[in-house]
Amino acid sequence: MNEEAVIARARTGDQQAFAQLIGRYKHMVYTTVHRVLRNREEAEEATQDAFVKVYQHLAGYQGDSKFSTWLFSIAYRTAISRLRARKDAGVALDDLAGREPAHDAPDGIGRSDRQRALDKALRSLPPEDAALVGFFYLEELSVEEIVTATGLSASNVKVKLFRIRKRLFELLHQQLKEETWTLLAD
Repeated sequence: MNEEAVIARARTGDQQAFAQLIGRYKHMVYTTVHRVLRNREEAEEATQDAFVKVYQHLAGYQGDSKFSTWLFSIAYRTAISRLRARKDAGVALDDLAGREPAHDAPDGIGRSDRQRALDKALRSLPPEDAALVGFFYLEELSVEEIVTATGLSASNVKVKLFRIRKRLFELLHQQLKEETWTLLAD
């Protein structure tokens, strides 16, 4: 069944159709919120919260953008809200930025030093920057889709991506010294 039909059925309250949407997008939503929150438990909770919001507001989805972009927007904003609540609660974000991720593939098996250096550099970025890089390079969203998901202007997204790439280069250069050029040439 195509996505539009599943969405239409979910709008009528069809629980199985909504479960199909969750199945299709749960990894994407989790990845999005984890890039911002950098904490597995919080990302799992934020993923659930995002899907609750999707369910509550599904009737408001107009189809002006792709469903995945609309969903990215809800997931991203849910994660940013949690991040702000964390700041208000007094959790030091600098302490979290240095933490190793507790998700995905384990270090070691089949992972190069370059990949670990890139992962470390991405973890050292502010959460919002890491999310933008993830949207653009990993999820392959266009600038326009990132604008829809984040609420930033197109020029702001472009400037931020430029600055983030520059910062990543600096971080990688510090970590890898002369290997940076080899990494970028691959």
